[in-house]
Amino acid sequence: MKKRLFAAMMAMAMTASLLTGCGGGSSNGNQAASQTGGETDAAKKDETKGTASSDEEITLRMSWWGGDERNEATLQVIEQFEAAHPNVTIEAEYGGNDGYHDKLATQLASGTAPDIVQVDPEIFPTYVATGDYFLDYKDYGIDLSNFEEAYIGIPINGNYDGKQLGLPTGISGAGIMVNKDLADAIGLDFSKTYSWEDLITMGKKVREYDDSMYLLCANKEYIVNLVVFNYAKQLIGATVFDPETKTLNMTEDQLKEIFGYVKRLYDEEVVPPASYQAAYSGDNLQSDTNWIGGKYVAALTYISTIDVMVAANPEAEYVMSELPILDGASEAGWASNTPQVFAITSTCEHPEMAAEFMDYFFNDDQALAALGATRSVPPTEKARKICTENGSLTQVTMEGANIAAAMGGTPNDKISSSEESKTILFDSVETIGYGASSVEDVTKDAISLLSGLGQ
Repeated sequence: MKKRLFAAMMAMAMTASLLTGCGGGSSNGNQAASQTGGETDAAKKDETKGTASSDEEITLRMSWWGGDERNEATLQVIEQFEAAHPNVTIEAEYGGNDGYHDKLATQLASGTAPDIVQVDPEIFPTYVATGDYFLDYKDYGIDLSNFEEAYIGIPINGNYDGKQLGLPTGISGAGIMVNKDLADAIGLDFSKTYSWEDLITMGKKVREYDDSMYLLCANKEYIVNLVVFNYAKQLIGATVFDPETKTLNMTEDQLKEIFGYVKRLYDEEVVPPASYQAAYSGDNLQSDTNWIGGKYVAALTYISTIDVMVAANPEAEYVMSELPILDGASEAGWASNTPQVFAITSTCEHPEMAAEFMDYFFNDDQALAALGATRSVPPTEKARKICTENGSLTQVTMEGANIAAAMGGTPNDKISSSEESKTILFDSVETIGYGASSVEDVTKDAISLLSGLGQ
């Protein structure tokens, strides 16, 4: 409902801008060029080449949302850049997230948007589909070599039809954190590529070593989000639902295989019993007394929860594991995405200078040190290394982010990520874990319920 309302609001804003002549002259010029075949984007770029190093007085507007720490860090980077470019003034427009995107939608449609804008990646596709509002970073010489190509090359991180219309400000994703001391004692190697089947084998070794221990600290929510979804994408070679047709990509036999694997996790005691997990549901794994007591070899995590899990049992030495891949998989499954993207708007009168500032923002050592982790874990390995060295990011979190960024899997589709879909899958996994119904029956019920979500 919220997404449909937002799309309708965008359409209304565009209609209003057309009725009023689309605002300022810059917007009218762009519209006229596109309608008459006059001034092309390439011609505009030719006109602006060289302005980044000229003495012309240039003013850029930059907008973002965030808290005090983020605001102060971003303002510091702006001051650094302005000190090195005395002819440049960057006007900061910042505040809270409430109403930010409603205002930005109106500004984009009327041609009055700031030159550089921070955007929610979930909303960015609506802007991209509605109008030609953003410039391609690749056309303006920004150094993208510090980004993992697999990371910035997907739409959720700003890449659309080969154009880099946005750049990710941070990284989030999944991980498996390993108690290295315990893994070494048992003889388990998480540093190389392994399969889902290998996890079963590892789990058996752990129980043989000490029957009070388990391989994985997990609960039904983590099993769905990090096992079911990623196993599914690897098995079917696509997301669970087709994002275009809204139909289920997964057959009943495929879901039966996935649920069969979940049953083995419980039956082979790779994870603790469902009855035990129930006391530590949701994002509460750090409270698991067996985790605190060092009774797990590894934990399913997100990059954002790594440090929380370490703090719950700080005595161990931790490393981040590679992520399991199904034999023969054509889709990596595991995906990482950003909490925000930064884009340069097409109405920017000095795109070369805006790109130069973005190049500084994402690549300069001094800027990266100032920004730290104020927009989550930094999006490049270079930035993460700087943050690790200055203490604003832990080594183990950096390792997790590096692994997640390199995987290059496809993010979950919107339907399977919905609350309705996850509730169906949570209930299915819980039923399997308690042994309350057969895998066959759970699969039939889940397929019936999931199939109705896309209609």
